[in-house]
Amino acid sequence: MKKIMIFLAIAACCCSCSGFLDKVPPTGPSNENYYSTEEELTLALNSAYTQFYWQSSHEVQYLIFMEGATDLVYDRGDYASMLTIRLGGANAETNAFNGLWKQLYKRLTYSNQILDNMHRAKNNVTEKFYNQTEAQARFLRAYTYFYLTTLWGDVPYIDHVLDWSESKVPKMKAAKIREKIYDDLDFAVKYLPKEWPASEYGRATQGAAYALMSRLALYHGEWDRAAEAAQNCMQLNVYELNENYSDLFLHKGEGCKEVILSVDYLENIQTNQHPRYIGTRLSGGYSVAVPMQTLVDMYQCSDGKRIDQSPLYDPANPYENRDPRLKMSILTPGDWHNGFLYDPNPESKTTQHIKPDGSIEMVDNLDATHAYCSFTGYVSKKYFDAEDCPEFIKKSDLHFILIRYAEVLLNYAEAKIELNQIDQSVIDAINMVRHRKGVEMPEVTLGMSQEELRAVIRYERPIEFAMEGLRLFDIRRWRIAEHVLPGNLIGKRKDYSKPLPVPKFTEYGKPYYENEKELFTTLGTAVFDASTGYLWPIPQTEIDLNPLLGEILK
Repeated sequence: MKKIMIFLAIAACCCSCSGFLDKVPPTGPSNENYYSTEEELTLALNSAYTQFYWQSSHEVQYLIFMEGATDLVYDRGDYASMLTIRLGGANAETNAFNGLWKQLYKRLTYSNQILDNMHRAKNNVTEKFYNQTEAQARFLRAYTYFYLTTLWGDVPYIDHVLDWSESKVPKMKAAKIREKIYDDLDFAVKYLPKEWPASEYGRATQGAAYALMSRLALYHGEWDRAAEAAQNCMQLNVYELNENYSDLFLHKGEGCKEVILSVDYLENIQTNQHPRYIGTRLSGGYSVAVPMQTLVDMYQCSDGKRIDQSPLYDPANPYENRDPRLKMSILTPGDWHNGFLYDPNPESKTTQHIKPDGSIEMVDNLDATHAYCSFTGYVSKKYFDAEDCPEFIKKSDLHFILIRYAEVLLNYAEAKIELNQIDQSVIDAINMVRHRKGVEMPEVTLGMSQEELRAVIRYERPIEFAMEGLRLFDIRRWRIAEHVLPGNLIGKRKDYSKPLPVPKFTEYGKPYYENEKELFTTLGTAVFDASTGYLWPIPQTEIDLNPLLGEILK
């Protein structure tokens, strides 16, 4: 699909702000008549959409690095402070909290600037355009507050551009903010189209509003609302699962019907360095955010049983007869990628490379010998497209998916399961994901119990969405973080000459080995304090500016 996006001259209407509650309020265009025409509102909206580039200074989506605060991914080098969080050393002065908070509140300004001033254009544009503009701005505001409330809980609610008299805004209860988010999304659902013309690809749609509503409700146990919103999205008949799971995260998957909302990039305009920070050393990558052995062990065998329970599991061939999404998502020893044979064994000083003429040559095996090759022995295939290697590894224009249809289906199923309203529609939703072409894991049936289906959902989500930025929120809302996060951060195997033993599993689905330190390098000891860890602390720098942020709401 030809990539057509909404990148325009955003500087014309960008407003600047170095952080929340700066003493000098954000400023927009100096012309008091701005936001008076369709062109000006369009430019302002395009600026507001830049909030989707929620990236670190390394041009990597924070959602990728945030997987390093979970049990699935290891972030080498403490990028975005996620390793500090994982090791239990984070506090109100941790850099990532401050940076993320500032970015999110800065992005609210874009939406609020439009909503404050768009009345100037009411008599100059069509009613349809006016309502769609407001709907998009309100969707973007809702999207930002989703993350603020989910990460921090009670936070200040800002629905307009602040002036001098509002330098200290108190917090609002997260539950009350959620109702405001729902109000914004209800408006968005009413006025956004089901689909935009190709020339407007990338804008929020009615389906995106329903999907975000469903996600928000699901995360807070509002099962009826979550199921209804997901079902409304499903009944739009716009989205469908992509036939090839792995293609979703490659250039060939851009614009497919599974993608509901994505961050889109364009060469020479806005690019990312995802393949550089994800990819292998031999392809020019840094192998920073890498899958852990824990995640690899979580993938079931192709018979739908855990590897400690399935007769199909062979420790000598541990990646065979597994859920196909393992090999679709993770580069494992013996796989080929970008013409190189991946072999993380430190004893393998050379590896094979397919030359352009098809012949094989031996090359230095940087993925085993480089001091900063993958510390776990695995590399993500998601967003690491050989098409980007090596020319575009530092300037990829491959999209990053924010919401896809598989999530909506699993949201619907989970909400209905929790309501104990299990019918064929629930079974069908799960099986659409689980039995996707090329995945084809055993189907669930209507005769399964609520508890059994709940276990299926809690398997499907980390597997289907591995390394996509959802795991942190799932382990929080399921209140299992203290059960799955603490323990050894196990790295690369010490001895690749003999098979690993079969791991054991806790009742929360966490795999572990009795003699981990003998089998693996140890990358640290993870800590999680359930009394404080389920929400991030508000940055101390913000509390210093506004002491009201330190107050505990009742």
